[in-house]
Amino acid sequence: MSSLFYKTREDLQFFMEETSKRFFQLTLSLIFLFFVVRVFEYFFISHLHNLPVNSLRLAASGVFYDIMFLLKICGYAVIPFFLISYFKLKIAEIIFISISILLLIGNLLLIFYYSKSLVPLGADLFGYSVGEIMHTVQASGGLNLLMLLPILVLVLLVILVFHYSKRIPLPNVFVYLFFMILFISFFVYDDYTPKTKGYQTELEFYTVINKLQFFSGKAIPYLLKEKEEVIAGDYFIDSAVDQQNTFTYVDKNFPFLRIDSSQNVLGNFFQTTDELPNFVFIITESLGRSYSGEGAIDGSFTPFLDSLAGQSLYWKNFLSTSGRTFAVFSSLFGSLPFAEKGFLDLGEKMPPHFSLISFLKQLGYTAAFYHGGDVHFDNMDIFFKRQNVDFILGDKNFGSGYYKMPANANGFSWGYGDKELFKRSLELIDQQKKSPRIDIYMTLSMHDPFLVDGQDYYRNKVRAKLQTLTLSLQQKEDYEKYIDMYSTVMYTDDAFKYFFEEFRKRDEFKNTIFIITGDHRMPEIPIKTKLDRFHVPFLIYSPMLKRRETFSSVSTHFDLLPSLISFLRENYKVETPKYVTWLGSGLDTVQSFRNIHSTPLMRNKNELLDYLNQKYFLADEEVFEVFDNLFIGKIKDDVVKSRLQNYFDEFKMKNKTMLTTKTLLPDSILQFKATRGK
Repeated sequence: MSSLFYKTREDLQFFMEETSKRFFQLTLSLIFLFFVVRVFEYFFISHLHNLPVNSLRLAASGVFYDIMFLLKICGYAVIPFFLISYFKLKIAEIIFISISILLLIGNLLLIFYYSKSLVPLGADLFGYSVGEIMHTVQASGGLNLLMLLPILVLVLLVILVFHYSKRIPLPNVFVYLFFMILFISFFVYDDYTPKTKGYQTELEFYTVINKLQFFSGKAIPYLLKEKEEVIAGDYFIDSAVDQQNTFTYVDKNFPFLRIDSSQNVLGNFFQTTDELPNFVFIITESLGRSYSGEGAIDGSFTPFLDSLAGQSLYWKNFLSTSGRTFAVFSSLFGSLPFAEKGFLDLGEKMPPHFSLISFLKQLGYTAAFYHGGDVHFDNMDIFFKRQNVDFILGDKNFGSGYYKMPANANGFSWGYGDKELFKRSLELIDQQKKSPRIDIYMTLSMHDPFLVDGQDYYRNKVRAKLQTLTLSLQQKEDYEKYIDMYSTVMYTDDAFKYFFEEFRKRDEFKNTIFIITGDHRMPEIPIKTKLDRFHVPFLIYSPMLKRRETFSSVSTHFDLLPSLISFLRENYKVETPKYVTWLGSGLDTVQSFRNIHSTPLMRNKNELLDYLNQKYFLADEEVFEVFDNLFIGKIKDDVVKSRLQNYFDEFKMKNKTMLTTKTLLPDSILQFKATRGK
């Protein structure tokens, strides 16, 4: 039946019946193939990771959502299939099968991606350049044989299943019922898709969701969205005090511009002199509180950092402002808004802004940034050049005599390990010999593919640590799945030990303030809660400290800049700007648990979904109450939800205004020059 013409009513009826039956057969085959992929996903992921105890039930419920997703796709395909079949059924079949192969392979590749990070790929894909995506793919192993084999088997299975699909016996009543279900499901699809609020943890939700469905649900709206035009001043502000942070805003044309009201909460902890202090920032890749610090829920694998925290100002309930590295520099050094994909993503179009680095440069500081990898990733180099740093170290100018981290099976290495980074930086500082200084490190070793020098040694250190924990045999087996991740944590901790042992020998040590934090929590080790991904250690260590202290109050990366500026103003008589655009209000040094901050948090590039306000946390339109150690519990309170959503919307509107006007500060304030009084 493939004629261009149907001369009789019987011919047309025959065409409709046969085409309907064939479409039903193809749809059933596609559903079966996605079921096969779902089974593969369950066993593949459970082999690599610790899934929830109810994972089998979750995966089984995911089959239903797979069917709904496929019925939605086939609902779009019905009319084109019939139109093409009217001329040539074979062509319609080939197109259907070809698209099916693409969908199945796409879903399989997304499963492979998910298996690496336990976070499904969404619209954050479009926040990275092609080069950055290639870097990440290579680091994850690329298209190796272990990936190509399942793809090849899947393609062969597709051909086999679709070939024999014609033999599926289908009475007409089944065909009629199928099209009725297809029609209904097309309109009720949104009511039968999994929602995060139906699950206790993100891992449960990710176990259920079809990875292709998740990606298309995020990517398609992002690609199709229209750019919203924003009129300056289209948000709450009338030169009054905002309701979240008691900030006094001063100009509707510059929505973040406000009077600096930060307090010098750090001054009393330090013994200061007339000499300006040196600053050393160590931003640690993937350093999360789940596995670092006293009371870490997974046990602490950073014994040296823990000992250092015992001599420091230490915040145990501290938050990064994003779930990836892209926002850490703008947050720590500028307390800057996120823009659309992170402030650094604006590249050369970053609006002029105030930062700690540029401020210290005006006071005569020498500034340097050290990284063992590609400094152009996430536009790090562009950001630091705009701060007028004197020297940037990356993998391209690292120098000879140093060894990169072990390469993965693809021959790819991100760059130089943390011990090599610290060693090289100290040599460079010796060559520069200028004081005062600000030296900034971004480590690299705690990153996929989690390969470091002496890996067996650090694996054994992890296993020795596990012996000190009260664990069942099953729990020890669960930890073993993440042995490489934990081994890099212990490697980096050893690198810290080396760095501080060497730095203590230096004359400038006695006048240096060290600030150590994580850029985000490692996603490859299962994330416990929606807030856990942001929970990182934060400590300030210095020989100038009068005493050590641990704080249970909540602060974020946004809050560091206001506190350091007020510290310099009060303790070192440095003139500071009256008007600022900081998102943070300053570190909280109350010892008991509380949160006085209102903070937007950007989960991934393109995903601004989370907002923290006092003791409440808004995530995926759900409200949680926040407790000590940043545990959260879901609550039902429409009043609180509405208030948080209003605050969040206000921030988003200001953020869009900044993007539209491409300005943060008026020219008059940009002319401010830092000076030091007597």
